[in-house]
Amino acid sequence: MLLEMATGNLAFRVELNGSGDELDQLATMLNEVAEKMQDVISKYEFKNQPYDYSTNQNTTKQSDTELIQKVLDYIKNHLEEPLPSTKEFSKMFGTNEFTLKDSFRNIVQTSIYQFYNEERLKKAHFLIKETIIPLKEIALICGFNDYPNFYKAFKKRYNYPPSELEREKHDDNQ
Repeated sequence: MLLEMATGNLAFRVELNGSGDELDQLATMLNEVAEKMQDVISKYEFKNQPYDYSTNQNTTKQSDTELIQKVLDYIKNHLEEPLPSTKEFSKMFGTNEFTLKDSFRNIVQTSIYQFYNEERLKKAHFLIKETIIPLKEIALICGFNDYPNFYKAFKKRYNYPPSELEREKHDDNQ
């Protein structure tokens, strides 16, 4: 249930009808977690953040810029999902693979996959620092298939393992 709540369905609430005090307590706790996650995620909005590529050369056609902005927005809004292939992307956005890859690299200065991976790791870094969600769940929330792959990517990017990142102290009485 936490995974479902953390990946965007924060309106989800547990409702149990008098199945016992323990189940009612569990429902209350899960609802509190959902509310806390909503507060944390609202501090750093992962979705609908336009990518700022104003520092790059302005030699790209307007249509290419708009195409890449749509691709960037799609990637940021679907970090928890596997990255579509360039062939799938080109069909989704009505262009060819060469134009997509070439325009993306010219505007963003990196490949589509590297951008996707960097955004997943940024999100993971933020969630580790700002929440008490277990690391294995954060790996899944950020679109990694398993913890070892997440661990390797995180350590390669930040030069320390995710477990060494200092987590904010959260007071359970808030």
